[in-house]
Amino acid sequence: MVSRRIVMVVLTAAVGLAVSAGPAAAAKPIQPAPTAAPAPAGERPLTVAEQALSDAKVAAAEAYLARLRGSGFGLVSLACVPNIAPPGATKSMPNAKVAQPPTLAASCAPPSGFLSVAARQQTKDHYCGPAVGQVVANYAWAMKAGANKFTQSVLAGWMKTDTRGQTSAPELVTGLHKGTFGSPRHKAGFKWAITNLEDTDGDGTTGDQLHGYLMSAISGAKMPIAIALKPHEPGAADFLASWPDPIRSSGHWIAAYGWSALWSASARTYYADSSENQGGGTGKYWDPTAEIARMIGRHTGRIVW
Repeated sequence: MVSRRIVMVVLTAAVGLAVSAGPAAAAKPIQPAPTAAPAPAGERPLTVAEQALSDAKVAAAEAYLARLRGSGFGLVSLACVPNIAPPGATKSMPNAKVAQPPTLAASCAPPSGFLSVAARQQTKDHYCGPAVGQVVANYAWAMKAGANKFTQSVLAGWMKTDTRGQTSAPELVTGLHKGTFGSPRHKAGFKWAITNLEDTDGDGTTGDQLHGYLMSAISGAKMPIAIALKPHEPGAADFLASWPDPIRSSGHWIAAYGWSALWSASARTYYADSSENQGGGTGKYWDPTAEIARMIGRHTGRIVW
């Protein structure tokens, strides 16, 4: 496991804004009652209540990002010259994308946000969901290094992982709720939601939506995001740095705990993986957010946040 301390670059106090709907949101016209979204492959559709919760969370994220933009968040001097390892750290270079701390001077570093999490190795081949639950629960309860709030078996019971042979997004929500509710980092009113990642602005990518949700969840709500994806489909150009070898997978969960840069080809997603004995790796890694979004699209197209 790679254990490196990531220093979060704080460019403005606006990052501390809570993710909540403000007066401007209250002034919006009343929208029609939400309808359930169609089910992705292998999962049931969202209920009307689940869709409404997702819509509310997306709206809160959009409001949070609008406040950041209004504050001038992320603006840096044109004299700043990047000095980070180039994105040319290729897939063929072992550990090229193992998470590293930023090396730019604080005044020139790109905006970023990180949570203090520790990766966990999944204890069974189909326990990527419970492993993500363990990472998130340990963070939420501020557990000491090496300690676990709940065993993966307990989390698997809440998530019905053994019963189903895998962990669906709705069951992951149940496990995350039970694993984090009442913890010191579980804010009042926070609820775990499933969101179908969609290209809502029609620009041909869902990477910008994902990046916005990462910023809102990690720097606003101060909670990780659980991401379901195909880690390395045979023949795919995009795959996780933690999964260098192709594999026909039924799907995999990772815990996103960090982001860097404003939305662009340089935007990164930092995540904890749990799969060293399952064909992947266990530790902290990063990949371009645009690539993560495409990997999500090859699976259920869903995140839990």
